[in-house]
Amino acid sequence: MGIVGELKQISPLILDKFKINSSLLDIFFSAKYLAESHFWEEAIYISGNSRLNIQQQSEDKFKEFKWADNQQRENTRAEFLKEWQISELSLGKSWHELHFLLPGYTHTHKLSFLVSKNSSNNLPKISLNNWSLFKIFNTMLGNQQYIEQYISPTLDIDNLPLVNAILGGTEIGSKEGYSKHRYLIPDEVRQVAEALSELSENGFITRYKREEVKQEQVGIIDWSEPETVEWLTEYYKEITAYYLAATNLGNAMLLYLT
Repeated sequence: MGIVGELKQISPLILDKFKINSSLLDIFFSAKYLAESHFWEEAIYISGNSRLNIQQQSEDKFKEFKWADNQQRENTRAEFLKEWQISELSLGKSWHELHFLLPGYTHTHKLSFLVSKNSSNNLPKISLNNWSLFKIFNTMLGNQQYIEQYISPTLDIDNLPLVNAILGGTEIGSKEGYSKHRYLIPDEVRQVAEALSELSENGFITRYKREEVKQEQVGIIDWSEPETVEWLTEYYKEITAYYLAATNLGNAMLLYLT
């Protein structure tokens, strides 16, 4: 099936609850499938026993959680269902290609910035202090170019923002799926929204086309398919719109792989 990347905007109030008790994250994502959730208005492709089984599993998980009392359970249920009136944004399995074109790195390790500038005077560098074995191993093999690609963006200089919109943020909770959940506070969501807007659709497409004609192309993108740039650009526009909508509502953001 592959790894799927998703974004989910949430209110600051709900983020504060997760900071206090991160085990609520699992219940929050389960609440999406409660019988009265907005999700089922769109999920008409799930019907019959499959639909009922998913709803019952969600209901059971909600009841089995260790609540302080019934009032807390019902209040939290209502709050979570309200949050799911705004759907998550799924990036499918294209999150890795997008992660390369937005902040400029092919690897998925933690980057030291949320928003930076792709300019010769302000190029971000990733520290190798915690990757000593990686550095030694690649130096022994003479892979200095690979090390440079690890610590610096691979993209050509274009003086446009580098935006860690998919794998940025602060980790929270225990590992779920392929990585821990991460979050952005409302001010960080605003920074990302503004940077994505500054990048622009034209800037995004230009980045793609510059990489497309390189002799040594990165391997995470299928450059042989002419329509690749079209659907990646559609994802860029959806990400930008989602961040802008969250900013307008003063919302925080959850980022995760599943």
